[in-house]
Amino acid sequence: MSSSINLEEDKYNLIFPEVLANPYPTYRRILLEEPVYWSDFLGGWYLMRYQDVAAAMQDKRMSAKRPPISKLPELEQQNIFPLLETLSKWMLFCDPPEHTRLRGLFNKAFTPSIISSMAEKIQALVDELIDGVYERGNIDILHDLAYPMPAIVIAQMLGANDEDREQFKKWSSDLARFFGMFRMNTEILTSAKNSILEMKEYFRIILEERRCQPQDDLISNLIFAQEKENSLDDEEIISNCVFLTFAGHETTTNLIANGLLALLENPSQMQLLKDKPSLITTAVEEFLRYDSPVQRQARIAVTDLEIGGKKISQGQRVFLVIGAANRDPEQFLNPDKLDITRPENPHLAFGKGTHFCLGASLGRLEAQISIKTVIKRLGSLRLNTNQIEWHENPSLRGMKSMPVAFNP
Repeated sequence: MSSSINLEEDKYNLIFPEVLANPYPTYRRILLEEPVYWSDFLGGWYLMRYQDVAAAMQDKRMSAKRPPISKLPELEQQNIFPLLETLSKWMLFCDPPEHTRLRGLFNKAFTPSIISSMAEKIQALVDELIDGVYERGNIDILHDLAYPMPAIVIAQMLGANDEDREQFKKWSSDLARFFGMFRMNTEILTSAKNSILEMKEYFRIILEERRCQPQDDLISNLIFAQEKENSLDDEEIISNCVFLTFAGHETTTNLIANGLLALLENPSQMQLLKDKPSLITTAVEEFLRYDSPVQRQARIAVTDLEIGGKKISQGQRVFLVIGAANRDPEQFLNPDKLDITRPENPHLAFGKGTHFCLGASLGRLEAQISIKTVIKRLGSLRLNTNQIEWHENPSLRGMKSMPVAFNP
């Protein structure tokens, strides 16, 4: 955070550390007072109601093709041009028909049959990671399980070396800080640029290797599609492999950790899941609603429009606050209550419409197996800290660490 930032400029204090640690009371206040509001400080419109967020996710007047950060001086834009150029090729920042073409090719790696076939491998990996800490009677859920497991899985899918996961973590953390940045910070911008260039070089080497010697991985399949249909260029393959590496584990890591924290803070729900492990499917959906790893998405208005009586001008940024929408009392009964048996749960944690999360089924499976196994294998699970530290990131919600103790 730049030292020149005046936090008092933020009407609702959305980027105060104490609000980032627990944004939900503030979300509710905004939802009641001003569910569609303009923030000069944060540079855009904020949508808080479920119906507004869900509609905006599917509104063709809202473009996903937006710069990931606004109000950058010309010199800084030039400095991070390689970063912005790469991000512009991510399917996350594309609209149809470009998005449709990319999504169709990458979808082939996430079919239901492929994902379900991975369950046994994911279970073995979770057990192996727990075995590594079991005798000591304590585990950092994030560092010992929730980070390495999805990082290894996505690395194997792409054809990367899972032993490089610590490098993936550094790259991913640099990008996460960039996506959570609300004011210019040269150090964060430079780190993100350097990391994305290193990631691209890493996947460029794999791409050349697979072109000579194809294997059973996503990059090899994308090369095959490229040669057969002439539908992808190397930059698109490499840039979206970077995207999948980042998105494929950053959000799942936080889903697993946030879900386990929610259970520890709600012992009756923890006991219910212990007694009825089959509830894990609805439980994970509730974790996604209750404390979503992705708190907001952004769009750009491509034309003048009106939402909730407010006039939004062409070119203005619109933030879709998923965390607020998922606790909207107009949509969810007792929205601030964790209920792992919640029968109807149309949460927006994975988005909606054409940009619905590509890896949703994989993330669900990884979270179900991880959380179910932790509860089954680690007895008397309890937090081993008096103070949880959260990343100061308004977009990606996650803890810095989550130490817990258990009875072996």
